[in-house]
Amino acid sequence: MRVLVTRPTGDSEKTVARLAERGIDAIAAPVMAIRPLPDVALPENADPAICRALIVTSANAIRTLAGRPEMAALKTIPLYAVGDHTAETARRAGFTDVRSAAGDVHDLARLLRAEIRPGEGRLVHLSGREVAGDLAGELAAAGYETERRIVYETVAADALPAAARDALHGAEITAVLLYSPRSAETFGALVRNAGLGDDLARVAAVVISENVAEKARAFGFGQIFVAERPDESALIAALERFLKQSIR
Repeated sequence: MRVLVTRPTGDSEKTVARLAERGIDAIAAPVMAIRPLPDVALPENADPAICRALIVTSANAIRTLAGRPEMAALKTIPLYAVGDHTAETARRAGFTDVRSAAGDVHDLARLLRAEIRPGEGRLVHLSGREVAGDLAGELAAAGYETERRIVYETVAADALPAAARDALHGAEITAVLLYSPRSAETFGALVRNAGLGDDLARVAAVVISENVAEKARAFGFGQIFVAERPDESALIAALERFLKQSIR
């Protein structure tokens, strides 16, 4: 049994290593690449009129800030992360005041409402060009001033890696890990473009949220398993449950 990991290059290899520690054979099959947008202006101090707090919904936003001259100022601003992985990435990057919502964008909005009152200052969301959910709309409806700064974009791969294509065609793949609606759509399209769409009927999609599951259902996976929480630890736990079930 082998697993495909569709995260971007770098992240994908880390997950493959994490799975190997659990005795799970996996292949890195990145379907997206992260492209920093270095010309985007960033807050230069912690003045509430400029930035009361940073909001981050992906660890990729933190990584793309590396080397930016504004980082010294950014690190002093309170940072609210959607989940523990993103929060830990921020801490490793040197941010000193980091809070984790340990969930999804709705949990993040609840955490912000609990700790910051409307009118206390501007919330700046550092994000990718595409985001899941409507965090800005939810916060605006609650009376918060929010501003989104797009610091990176994701670019779809042109094709699956040869190793992934060969493993799918050879019926070696038991499951594929999918992390976002767009990665699910991209993976499905790349599989179809490679002429392997029918092979997904014997593959399970293990997905990080119901939003991802909705996209995955269009591509004919044999089974779909949704993580109990929208983070990678829960995703891997769902994968392990599926694998145990499949060998009974």
